[in-house]
Amino acid sequence: MSITSLLSPDSDVYSLLLKDIAHGNYVSGDRLVTTTLAKRYDTSVNPVREALRQLEGEGFVTFQRNSGARVARFEFETMRNVFEILQTLEPYLLDWFIEHHTRENLNTLQQTIDQMQALESDQYGLFRELDTSFHWEMYRHHYNRMAVAMWRQKKIMLQALHAKLPISKTKLQSTINEHQQMLESLKNEDGEQLQRQLAHHIKTSGEYWSRLIRQ
Repeated sequence: MSITSLLSPDSDVYSLLLKDIAHGNYVSGDRLVTTTLAKRYDTSVNPVREALRQLEGEGFVTFQRNSGARVARFEFETMRNVFEILQTLEPYLLDWFIEHHTRENLNTLQQTIDQMQALESDQYGLFRELDTSFHWEMYRHHYNRMAVAMWRQKKIMLQALHAKLPISKTKLQSTINEHQQMLESLKNEDGEQLQRQLAHHIKTSGEYWSRLIRQ
């Protein structure tokens, strides 16, 4: 389950533009000119305008007088707020997965970790996709679709914020190790340990990115 699946496999203008923002092709503050986007996505300006308005409602795009649409500015305060939301939301989503996961889910999680481990240290984009995929596999099955949609929105926002930032080799390996530890707890049906590991995982990630962005 890649970030492409998380975003949506569709080829409509909304999905294509959201992918471009998440992958850092358009970054915070970039102008989003309707005619340019229409040419990029081989469509007319009306679908572009509709997509921009939808993305505005989701917090990814802003409209400013005399300058039109721009990618929202995802600054430190935004990141802090998103991590605080995830600290509340992810344990709730994980709790259901602990009780309802399947052998297929476990295999998918292990395959994702193996793919992360096989990456070169400079493949930041692919690493972020796989990191997101690991969590998406645990949360996407939850019956509360509103909660899943909120997690998806906030996670994509983090993707956009971090898209152009490098990741240290130490952080790459520690993330892989933390994922493997969470998977082992899941296999051992140790839900309490898994929740503690998740809390630590979110906390250390927030601290790491906070330091990097402040620099």
